[in-house]
Amino acid sequence: MPRADDLKKFIRRRPPWFWWTLAQLLAGAFAVASWSFCLFLFSLPERPWNYDLLRKFGRITPIVAYDPLEAPEGTSTDPQGLLAKFYALDDEVLEAYNLHYKRNYITNFSKPEVVHYVEGSYRLTHSRPLTSEDFFSPGMVARLEAVVQTDELGEASPYPVILELLLPLGDSTVGEVFNAGHSFDLKFLEHRALILHAERSGTANEPRVCLTVVPLAFEHYLDPEGKPLPLAPPEPLVVDAPFPVMVENRNE
Repeated sequence: MPRADDLKKFIRRRPPWFWWTLAQLLAGAFAVASWSFCLFLFSLPERPWNYDLLRKFGRITPIVAYDPLEAPEGTSTDPQGLLAKFYALDDEVLEAYNLHYKRNYITNFSKPEVVHYVEGSYRLTHSRPLTSEDFFSPGMVARLEAVVQTDELGEASPYPVILELLLPLGDSTVGEVFNAGHSFDLKFLEHRALILHAERSGTANEPRVCLTVVPLAFEHYLDPEGKPLPLAPPEPLVVDAPFPVMVENRNE
């Protein structure tokens, strides 16, 4: 190890320009490191550590409830269009869609990309409360099966599009709201049911799609008696929670 006297001699022998250059290099390295860190932090808000830090410093806007007519612009599709659209995507494109869907919601649409809503008629199969291990809580997740009239003269029948409707409830004491068989008629301008995640399953002959959705506008979500549900913007989010939310809908 160099002795203290040797170190002092080394310092005294360096010309002023040497220390000025060294200071500039260190400042530049620090600036690059800071810029890289900020880029990593803001470009990947869906990572738990990034999300927690951004929330702590108030750099992520909390989720808000929108007026139905002022929700982010996007496309809306019925069950038949949803099945055709998402089953035809390859895995890489579907993964990119899911990343954008999730990031849109986490960042409260600060830089919206591929905003997609669902519409159509659906029937409840079952539901369960949301827990601390889900994307948010309190709330409930309702599993809905699409119902489509494929023939003008025929009756509406089940269609292979499943929705997981995440309802953020402001009151954790709210129990079972809907019974199995309850009908949901989701409309674009009223319900703004936003896609958070899309999953494919089945085969080419029997395709199936599962979509996890969340409302951006709350006022038109009603209980069986026609009263508004006590919905409230969720806070915080569990950004690394698995999708689909219901285990039976996952491809494992």
